[in-house]
Amino acid sequence: MDQSDAVNKAREFADRVFRVESLKTFRFAQRQLAESRSQAAARGTVLSGGTILETARHEGAKITALLQSRLDGWLEGIDLHGAVLDDDLVGVLQKDLGAMRSDLIASGEREYGRDPLNLARMIPAVAYSKMLLEEVGLSSDEVRTQIDRRRLMPKKTEGPTNIYYVQGDNARVNANSTDNSVNVVMKSNAEFFTTLRERIESAVPRGGEQTLILQKLAALQESQGQPSFAQRYTDFIAVAANHVALLAPFIPALTEMLHHALK
Repeated sequence: MDQSDAVNKAREFADRVFRVESLKTFRFAQRQLAESRSQAAARGTVLSGGTILETARHEGAKITALLQSRLDGWLEGIDLHGAVLDDDLVGVLQKDLGAMRSDLIASGEREYGRDPLNLARMIPAVAYSKMLLEEVGLSSDEVRTQIDRRRLMPKKTEGPTNIYYVQGDNARVNANSTDNSVNVVMKSNAEFFTTLRERIESAVPRGGEQTLILQKLAALQESQGQPSFAQRYTDFIAVAANHVALLAPFIPALTEMLHHALK
């Protein structure tokens, strides 16, 4: 298969992944927003600036999760079909993610104007747009960073590589490939999740966000090997969307677990 065919196959794979993940992400985001507004209504603050900020946060997390699933689908499709992640293909990925990011943000702005609470009467759409932009991750630099990690990390040979075995003998995730500490071999998925939990606890400030991320991680761990793992995976990625750099080294292993759960 030549490069052109491989890229087309990778794109088709990314499209399928996105269709599946987007449905889950949209449903999760709707539930989260509904729960947030229900709590605000109970406090008598549903028609407030706080509700608008929460709306932007939920929409931003949804958009970030969608972009991450698109990028993950691309990178997985490239690996599966043997495409070469050269500069031309990097440009294709950046253009694709950039266009999708702009479209999703524009869609979020339109949704704000159609919100049943008529929030635009309190804060105009132009102000909401700025709030939303601050909540959306996966900027061009973040996309390029994740791509470069995939392209360049396997080529690095300096220092030992920490390898975490998470499913069988061949599933693994490289974390800190230039780390100079001794190699660590994970003997169970429990150790993998313990490591991920410790990373979250050390990198995400203590508070409501960290608590929610850890709760979703616990639910994800409990659902290993079950059909519900796919939904728990989406839930976890959605709440941790603002910390994609932290999650990036663990995504390949989580994706491997997802494949096993869907078999």
